[in-house]
Amino acid sequence: MKKMMHFIRNFVLEKTIYRTFLIYYLLGNMLLLLLLGILSIRDSTRMITEEVIRSSNKVMEQAAQGISFYLEETKRSLLVLASNQSVGAILRQDEIPDMAYLLQHERNISEIMQSINTYQSLISDVLILGKNGYVNNLNARSSLWWDYPFTEQTWALESFESRQGDYFFSLGIHNQDYYMNSDISRYGKPTLSVAMQVKGYRREVLGSVIANLDLQKVNSMFERSMYQSQANIFMIDEHRRIIVHQDSAEIGQTMHFAGIDNIYLEKSGNFREQLFGEEHLIIYQPTVIEGWMMISAIPMTEITSQSAPLKSNLNRILYLCLVLNVLISLAVTFRISRPLQGLLRTLNKIGTDDMLYIRNKNYQYREINIIGTKFKELMDRIDLLIQQNYLTQIALKEEELKALQAQINPHFLFNTLQLLQTEIVCGNIESSNRIVLSLSNLFRYSLRQTGELVTLHTELKQLNDYLYIMNKKYDDRITVKQHIPDEDVLQVNIPKLLLQPIVENCIRHGFGEDRREGTICISAVKVKKGLLIAIGDTGEGMDRQELRALRQQIEMPDQDVGNIGLYNVNHRIKLNYGSDYGLRIRSRRQAGTWVYLVVPARSREGGRTE
Repeated sequence: MKKMMHFIRNFVLEKTIYRTFLIYYLLGNMLLLLLLGILSIRDSTRMITEEVIRSSNKVMEQAAQGISFYLEETKRSLLVLASNQSVGAILRQDEIPDMAYLLQHERNISEIMQSINTYQSLISDVLILGKNGYVNNLNARSSLWWDYPFTEQTWALESFESRQGDYFFSLGIHNQDYYMNSDISRYGKPTLSVAMQVKGYRREVLGSVIANLDLQKVNSMFERSMYQSQANIFMIDEHRRIIVHQDSAEIGQTMHFAGIDNIYLEKSGNFREQLFGEEHLIIYQPTVIEGWMMISAIPMTEITSQSAPLKSNLNRILYLCLVLNVLISLAVTFRISRPLQGLLRTLNKIGTDDMLYIRNKNYQYREINIIGTKFKELMDRIDLLIQQNYLTQIALKEEELKALQAQINPHFLFNTLQLLQTEIVCGNIESSNRIVLSLSNLFRYSLRQTGELVTLHTELKQLNDYLYIMNKKYDDRITVKQHIPDEDVLQVNIPKLLLQPIVENCIRHGFGEDRREGTICISAVKVKKGLLIAIGDTGEGMDRQELRALRQQIEMPDQDVGNIGLYNVNHRIKLNYGSDYGLRIRSRRQAGTWVYLVVPARSREGGRTE
């Protein structure tokens, strides 16, 4: 009995020590929680500032991407005008030609102007200025003052200055005082202009093509983030002049604050500086045009006002956690002390009535099992969301590819219509009828919605229509050879519009504007991996360095590529069939180029052809 009593008392002592340890542990936990709360409150402003920087960078990146896209479209439009033969013919004259000469060339210029006016929403007007005094715009000078001295304006003279390599450049902000008073949407209002020079045979500057951008549409790209209700996002040029601002009154003003010169020395960054008599967080990024910088100025008072609710919430959470820790400490202590008090009461009874009765209680904790179950459910949910996001990204890529497939090159359509006009004027009825049928077949095939996969026979039939039109453009100098020894491969399914971009690439880069005779070879045979389609030409070809660069471009899905047709075909094949399939390119200078496509040999029913 004494040994038993000694054992029980030691057990009670161990429980008391455990209870004391638990109390001190909880007190230490409360102190640690208090310290973490204080540190969190101190860092709340820094956290909000970092979030504001991330948000501002994201907004500016989106705006920069939008501006970059529209500027690339503008650059292409100006390049078409600057390289146009009629524009060069007019500007090469020592003085403005007579009306008959102008009418001869301005008809061609007006067609290009109409295309720019239709498809370029960011361009408000395009000016063609010659050093010989020639002036033209989108509405054929009907809205311009006829005697306005364009060649005396600073921005016009700047566009005539010789430049080394920089053929697409900014003219900054200037007022549009050369429009008539009736043009209330533009008269006397500022505009942001970009230009491209027109040069002669000896690379001398004959004049310039200037695009006036719609500042209202440019400003619409500068959306505010959720942390920027009082912030300003604007853009300055290399002379620190504001060229884009949500407040039109600020456009044209020159920025002056300490540290503004440093933003041109670094790619991007942020710093704090006094601006408009108040401390601001300055965030800056470069744009696609050298010297243009995008700047976000956010008052620090707004950032601190954003952090105030966070501090208040952290204080509430801290107080709540302290109260909960105290309650948990009391509850655990009570949970431990209650069975111990029952045990001590039983021990006291043993000495009086020789009774030894200990009530059996099983204290089992299921919280760990519940946490494990919830954690597994959480992981399953995360896995499901990852799968859904992956499928969403795949669907998004497929939709982007569908959009690319549905596009019809406006230049191809324009050239085809010009070709058709020529054939009609020349009285070639049969050829005109064939061109109309081929063009209608191409439209019908491009707009089909019956599925992504078509037979090789159907794809080749559509390709023949395309080659007929292109061959007419090249005066029937292109010879097309097809070699398909096994007719069963004609029933193999392939993605729609897979071959046309490759043939278009052969004609565009292999033959270019050279009207000499050439040959395009198309073959299809079965191989071990599936179906091998080879398309080659006898054009210019490429050297090893150019071929290596092209191979790298079609394998880089996260970067802009110049050969979008080949990249699109390669990416579509890999997206549909995996990385084992795709494009291979071989070429030699003056020996032509061959493009090889490998796809699975699957028949109409979905199985493999044998």
